[in-house]
Amino acid sequence: MLKGIGKSHGKTIIMGEHAVVYGYPAFAIPLLSTPVIVKIKQSKENSLISKYYAGKIEQIPDSLAGVKYLINLLNSHLNQEKVNYTISIDSGLPIERGMGSSAAIAAAITRAFFDFFNQELTHEKLLDYVNKSETVTHGKASGLDALTVCSEYPIKFSKNEAPKAFSFNSEGFIVIADSGVKGKTKETVADVRKMYEADQAKTGAYLKQLGDYAAEATQLLIKGNLKKLGLTFTLANEALTKLNLSIPKTDKLIEAANHAGALGSKITGGGRGGCIICLAHNLTNAQMIQKALTKAGAEQTWIQPLSIYAEDSDID
Repeated sequence: MLKGIGKSHGKTIIMGEHAVVYGYPAFAIPLLSTPVIVKIKQSKENSLISKYYAGKIEQIPDSLAGVKYLINLLNSHLNQEKVNYTISIDSGLPIERGMGSSAAIAAAITRAFFDFFNQELTHEKLLDYVNKSETVTHGKASGLDALTVCSEYPIKFSKNEAPKAFSFNSEGFIVIADSGVKGKTKETVADVRKMYEADQAKTGAYLKQLGDYAAEATQLLIKGNLKKLGLTFTLANEALTKLNLSIPKTDKLIEAANHAGALGSKITGGGRGGCIICLAHNLTNAQMIQKALTKAGAEQTWIQPLSIYAEDSDID
């Protein structure tokens, strides 16, 4: 019996969200602690098993249009013998929280298909399939999610430069908390644009600050200066709040994390929901923050060590 497996992971933006739309730098990290696993095995009919939908592939609902499009595309390219199969998706990533759920699932599906049909998959080809799926899911895709969920290292990007992977040798931990509120990226991007057009000087200053913090944060990570990086998190969150991107739930989580000893905490992604990220100086500190976030009402939490991104790390 033919079998195939594909793996991927989530992502989170550390610094520079919204500012990147205006040409400033930003960077995201792959969340290697949030795996997505897709398995394919030969079966009597083409079917999908997931927490989002279980049934025949031809009947996949419109809410999973990107997944259906990708499966059909891969099937047409690879399945010359018309083999039937069952696809199983195992993902703990919440949707619409800025964690790259749809891109991670697309990457794992693509890898699983190529493994199932015993075909070689290049990195460029993988990105192409994921971006095609993302375009169906979200409309015009920036490509950031695809790059980060397919990478083992952080991705630095801006509107005017090609994205680059980079590494750093820094201790500390990132704690991610899901507010349980769906993010509103399209809405918040449009609203920041309106603010910018109404008052370019004031809004532009906040966006420039966010871009400056992104550039500074990359250098602080490389130097391992966690205390100053935590302050940068706090300052960035203040700028994001001034852009009307906070909500009471994320404010409550940030306050709880900081009270529990976080070096700094901030909104990540589009804002008005989604996730927050916090910086911890060690694992004990991260676990204390995690408990405080759960007590404050976080839907889910994750801990990601920063040391995994060192150039000489043994990453699977």
